[in-house]
Amino acid sequence: MRRTAGLVTTAVALVWFALGVSTARAETPLPGKLAGAFVAWGPQGREGNMALWEARLNRPLSSVPALDYFGKSTWDSFGETAFLPAFWKAANPTRRIVWSVPLTMKGTPLSDVAAGLHDPEFRQAAIAIAAAQPSAVIRFGWEMNDKQTAWFAGPDPQAYVAAFRHVVALFRAVSPRFRFDWCPSWGAQDMAADRAYPGDDVVDTIGLDVYDYADHNSPEVRWTASVLEAPFGLTWQRDFAQRHGKDMSYAEWGVGQAGDNLSFVQHMTEWFRQNQAHIAFAIYFDIAGGAWPSQIDDGTFPRSQALFMRLYALP
Repeated sequence: MRRTAGLVTTAVALVWFALGVSTARAETPLPGKLAGAFVAWGPQGREGNMALWEARLNRPLSSVPALDYFGKSTWDSFGETAFLPAFWKAANPTRRIVWSVPLTMKGTPLSDVAAGLHDPEFRQAAIAIAAAQPSAVIRFGWEMNDKQTAWFAGPDPQAYVAAFRHVVALFRAVSPRFRFDWCPSWGAQDMAADRAYPGDDVVDTIGLDVYDYADHNSPEVRWTASVLEAPFGLTWQRDFAQRHGKDMSYAEWGVGQAGDNLSFVQHMTEWFRQNQAHIAFAIYFDIAGGAWPSQIDDGTFPRSQALFMRLYALP
């Protein structure tokens, strides 16, 4: 497999050279746990594109984590996506996966979830994931501080906490090896994220989704004011995680919403490097289009792509 990956890497490097992308390395690359990705579907499913992602970075197969989503916008979708964990396992049984699982659906109050009214759906999800990836990370109700989510915690943080704790218990009953990620969106957003913290006994990692979001400031000012030192930004996350004795995590991060900003890639990587002993995983959101056009391996953001290659590719 390493020989095949090497051939693919050589071909990809030639394409990147044609795009004017340097593959020279400036620093020692980060460990595989920090070089993960959320990728689009390929002919063989997401695992096919994950293998390509690793080949581009000259990393061994299964050396970086992946992200996927279980369920969509209706309760029926839990059944509709129940095949996904097994699909991943069939393609590559050694892939480490972070599963994002909705905490409720639009129109269903969080109190209903906490009361057990949707236990069959959550139990179905737990069984499907445990059968394929019994040690998976489960990210329930991510970005709960954003009012656009169906599980926005602002109106009733305690209902969010109760629902989170309830479904953790359901999942643990199926696989005690599951780990649970609590993941706000960076910055002030629409509520104080810590009001919805479910408790140390049901949280293994303190996550944060972080993107380079456009505003009127320069990239450097934006980094400091909107990411690093923002309310509920990176510094807050680090301090909060330390107080609770937890590692940090980044299930989503990406450049692109504000354009080709290699400064953001550099700063995020420096943050990962400085704190890597206390970070469980970091996953780049390598998807084109939509509100977060952050794909970084297709030439859309050539300067950021070049820097990403220098920082994350192995020799």
